[in-house]
Amino acid sequence: MRIECPECRGVSTISSELIVTRKRALELICSKCKADIFIQLSLPSASKQDNQFSALSDDNPTRLTAPIAETEEDTKILSLKSKILRSLVELPPMPNIILKTREIMEDPDSSLKELSGVIEHDQAIVARVLALANSAYYGLSGLVSSIQHASILLGQKTLGELITIAASSRLLSKKLEGYQLDLGDLWKHSLAVALGSRIIAEKKNVEWVEDAFIAGLLHDAGKIILDPFVLERKKEFKKFQKTGKQTFIEAEKKILGFDHAEVMSRAARFWRYPETQSTAIRYHHYPLRSRNSELAFIVHLANFAAKEAGFDSEATSSSSEIDPQTLTILGLQKEEINAISAEIFASVEKLVTEFQ
Repeated sequence: MRIECPECRGVSTISSELIVTRKRALELICSKCKADIFIQLSLPSASKQDNQFSALSDDNPTRLTAPIAETEEDTKILSLKSKILRSLVELPPMPNIILKTREIMEDPDSSLKELSGVIEHDQAIVARVLALANSAYYGLSGLVSSIQHASILLGQKTLGELITIAASSRLLSKKLEGYQLDLGDLWKHSLAVALGSRIIAEKKNVEWVEDAFIAGLLHDAGKIILDPFVLERKKEFKKFQKTGKQTFIEAEKKILGFDHAEVMSRAARFWRYPETQSTAIRYHHYPLRSRNSELAFIVHLANFAAKEAGFDSEATSSSSEIDPQTLTILGLQKEEINAISAEIFASVEKLVTEFQ
């Protein structure tokens, strides 16, 4: 079995005959960087969905920060991690539309017809795209009657953005009882961070604009994955936070073995999203840990600016401070944050009001 560490990219091999375990998961330590490597084992009795995930994990093992199980509590957490990871295959296919849209836009030989064809058979997304195209934000109120019409009036880049927003809204508009988020709360926050990430990328490095927008849009989608597990352990979360010193992110890590950023990063890799995006999602709360990912700092600042604009996805307590080095790395001044927040507020209000 060939194993590649997702942290240092070091490659090692292990004979399958040496793996003797009754568990469905195997956790190893990279001999080079000492990162933990989690592998979902494929067994003859595994379901089809498990096999899909196992095959993917064998090619792309993912890092877990928890130690190898030594106690009953460790075993419990490791088992829960496996359950959470297997749940990824049950998520709706929305992200594939976003990825396909990106692939078409990156192909210089692609056409607007190909781009519009990505969604032509999904009438729900078509309706969302048309609603967005006719919003005040894009300045075409009431003028767009079809996807083809939108592609002509708005162009490929903007149509791609519309498809991305419309596709993600299906997933991000849900009510999350575990996180105490009402319908639309996560969606508004995600849209705000996406727009903020784009604004910052345009100031810092225009090459990051599309990556920044998608990473910003999906940065908190891990909460959707973890929500049922958080809700089941509501008492544990309340007990963990009673001191007032622990953030909800720390509670996620302690109780579930994952925080929402980490599990969404795993999902992004599962769906074959670019590594730059999965890294930015993973470290959007702690960009200094990203090994100098400029995109992680962009999403981190956009997340703060979105909260300052009034679009928060934290009914539960969480860290909302800017990493001290963020502005220096992005080459921005503190005064610019207020202007970014104001632009985010105006943009989200124009989009959401008419879209809903």
